[in-house]
Amino acid sequence: MTDLYFDREQTKAKHFILRSYLQALAFKVLRYYSITYIDGFSGPWQTRTEDFSDSSFMIAISVLKEAQRTINFQTQRRSRVRCFFSESNPQAYRQLASAVAPYNTPQDGFEIETCCSEFEDAIPKIASTLGDTFPLIFIDPTGWTGYSFERVAPLFDRPKCEVLINFMYDFVNRAASMSDAKTVASLDPILGGSGWESRLDPTLPRGLAAEQLFRRTLSTTGKFPFVVSTKIDRSTADRPHFFIVYGTKSRDGLKEFREVEYNALRVNARDRAAAKERKRESRSGSPDLFAGLYANLQENTIDHIVEEQKELASEYLISALRDCRPRQFAAIWEIILRAYMLRVTNVKDICVELAKRGIIENTWGTGNRKPTDKSQIVLKTCSQ
Repeated sequence: MTDLYFDREQTKAKHFILRSYLQALAFKVLRYYSITYIDGFSGPWQTRTEDFSDSSFMIAISVLKEAQRTINFQTQRRSRVRCFFSESNPQAYRQLASAVAPYNTPQDGFEIETCCSEFEDAIPKIASTLGDTFPLIFIDPTGWTGYSFERVAPLFDRPKCEVLINFMYDFVNRAASMSDAKTVASLDPILGGSGWESRLDPTLPRGLAAEQLFRRTLSTTGKFPFVVSTKIDRSTADRPHFFIVYGTKSRDGLKEFREVEYNALRVNARDRAAAKERKRESRSGSPDLFAGLYANLQENTIDHIVEEQKELASEYLISALRDCRPRQFAAIWEIILRAYMLRVTNVKDICVELAKRGIIENTWGTGNRKPTDKSQIVLKTCSQ
């Protein structure tokens, strides 16, 4: 078996997002700032390689090392990266510390610090050493405890900061449906404190309402204007397994994340189709001659979802423009990407289509041209 993620399709999706986003972030940020990468629940857990290359911490080291080498070569300057890995399990910590030690090269501007403690307990130390670096925080717990937003807040309290959190939907969904006081209270730290039940959206299923409240709480606590999430379904069942929640203070970060999300979901759709086929074959004992076609259909489903999201966003945009106040395209895509699973290219297509239908003004030219960030978007009836 050569596939490191065989029967771990969800983990593959999570690592795809982490790797792709880190690559995009590091190659941009390292040109101007030093980076501090923080992994609050480092592990390793359930890895299948001796060098832990299928672990989040080793993926991060690999991506950041490569970005640093490239930026240093291109700019002829010495960029700096600092990694902080926290793990509370003593046995896992020993593996972690041993695995990352060879990559700790302060003389090359790449420092790694490890800590055998609860993530929350390490936060004061981490916060005191951030300086003017750009923090990227990755929180990937095995449950829903150990990262109280109130205690993590000092890491967020800076003009530039990004966070990726694995919201363990399966566990939280069950916990949020329980009535015992201890379980209810255990969700307080990530859902805005006691009484969180009264703040859930009653129109949503309880688990999805909890995920929505989680994002709102993160946005408020961390002062993140942009908080979105990517749903990763179970390998062989069409229901959420976890959400990767992303918070940023930069609309460019939001733009990049939506690109990463789309690519991750297309890959995950194919992987889930293969997992479902394996499950079907194990039950029936015979292969499906049309399995490849089914995989393509699953991948195309993501594009179908995008089309549905575009229709909803188009309706929203028309409604928002009825006040006849022109808006720059940059402001339009910023709002739409926050609310819908779309990329900037999709928002451009929405505007082009609305202009063809005579609903909005074409202010960006003819031919194959599309709106730029400074293009003015206004309803056609408002300019007559």
